[in-house]
This record gives sequence, C-alpha cells and structure tokens, in this order.
Amino acid sequence: MSLSQQLSEYNSACFTGLWIQSHEHDDALTEIAQLCHEHQWRLATWDIAQGLQIPGQNGQADAAAGLTRYESEGAYCLSLVRHGRIEPSAVWELKSQMLKKSGLMSLHRGGEAFAQLWEAWRP
Repeated sequence: MSLSQQLSEYNSACFTGLWIQSHEHDDALTEIAQLCHEHQWRLATWDIAQGLQIPGQNGQADAAAGLTRYESEGAYCLSLVRHGRIEPSAVWELKSQMLKKSGLMSLHRGGEAFAQLWEAWRP
C-alpha cells in the first residue's frame, strides 16, 4: 500500500493527526503535499532544523517559540476564543505576560534585524 493510500485510510478512520518519520524526507513530503492538495486538506510539518511549518500561517509558530507545549496550547486556545482563529499577536501577548510574571526577563518585540544591529554597533 502506498503512502498516499495509507494516509487516505487513516483520514477516513478520523485520525486527527499523524506522525510520519521517513528516511526519504523530500519524497514523502512531496507525496503528502500532493495528497493534501487533491483533497483540500491542511498540512503542517515539523523538523528539528526548521521547526513547525504551516503554509499560509507565518508568524504563529514563531510567536510560540520558547513556550512549552502546555503554554502554547493555552495561548492558541485563548486566541481561538478571542478571534476565531490563531492570531500571532494574541500568542505574543500571552507570551510576554508569562515572561513578565516570571521576573527573569522581558520581551522586546521590535522590527530590527541582526544586520541592522550590526550596522549600528560597528565602528
């Protein structure tokens, strides 16, 4: 049975999420992306180098970076209740509150890039 057939079968059985580990990463992703496109399914991928990738939802995974799974789930749920969707701004707000409460550090959310900081610092 092909990967596409197996995934279609799992979807028909109402599996809400699947963990797929492959030694042929690019081939598997291509096949999965094609299957998702054909059935109009949403696809999210994660790998250790790039983290969580959700096409069309840039910023959401970045906003939750550094939070525990429990903290990020709470932030996502709050955002869904407030906005009906996951908004990075709501996740950032909760994240900054958690950091402030800890007293260990503060969060600066600026638009600077490292290249700009380097130019400002360089003699």
